Amino acid sequence: MSRLPLTALRVFEAAARHESFQQAAEELAITPGAVSRQIKALEAELAVRLFERFNRAVRLTETGAHLATGVRQGLGIMEEAVAEARSSRQAVLAVTAMHSFAARWLVPRLHLFNERHPDIQVMVGASDNAVDLVRDRYDLAIRYARGPSSGVTADKLMSLFMFPVCSPRLLETTPLATPHDLAKVQLLADVHLAAGEPDWSDWLALAGAPEVDWRRGQQFSNYYLAIEAALAGRGVALAEHALVVDELKAGRLVAPFGIELHSPFSQWIITLPEKADRPDVRKFRNWLLAQADADGLRRFA
Repeated sequence: MSRLPLTALRVFEAAARHESFQQAAEELAITPGAVSRQIKALEAELAVRLFERFNRAVRLTETGAHLATGVRQGLGIMEEAVAEARSSRQAVLAVTAMHSFAARWLVPRLHLFNERHPDIQVMVGASDNAVDLVRDRYDLAIRYARGPSSGVTADKLMSLFMFPVCSPRLLETTPLATPHDLAKVQLLADVHLAAGEPDWSDWLALAGAPEVDWRRGQQFSNYYLAIEAALAGRGVALAEHALVVDELKAGRLVAPFGIELHSPFSQWIITLPEKADRPDVRKFRNWLLAQADADGLRRFA
């Protein structure tokens, strides 16, 4: 078996990720000339062109893009193996979820997984940013999207349904008999939305009250803050069912109308194909699906 040109492949991965020899050189603490020489040597060994070169830029060829995906995954696997060999500590299952979902649904239920699988230690990282499972070294991600991206293993965790919620104390002073009555209260909104993500205007149109001006209400950077304001009796929030299921069961929030907006987005469980059948990943994925089903959140999933 021929020896893999590991140095050249690592240089190639950095250059491919940045699509820049200069930025790759800065990351690896070498010169741009050294990057160029490593790439040329790799192209010569493989007898293929990996980059199209322009005056001030480079761009991956189709072959280069395919190789970059494989090299990135391979380097990630090797880094994990080295990290495991260096440490005798219990292996940690690294999971990432978006802030509101992690705080309002995942973390309050995590003890149930720990009780069932005490041998698996779970680390939860909350982030609303797009995740690169190789670069960011997460084993599993839960993300809000229309559908999974290519190159990953994905399971739909739950479909999303949105409806107004408020504190029962609010209804004592301001009865909400119909959606038109929402004009009398503050509407609490998440304004950092993805393109095409439903908002108050979509629900109001569905409910037959498009004249209600929802933009005059308090605006927040995520659903978590809007729901907290609703719990404090400051207004009515448009919430996803998963984010308020516990508060509705406990009576801390109520849904004054029986009108749900089915979002085109869903929550997805995402893993790399090479990790999908790892025992701890599989157990956590199966637990997530069972828990969402127990909460009645897997309609149309």
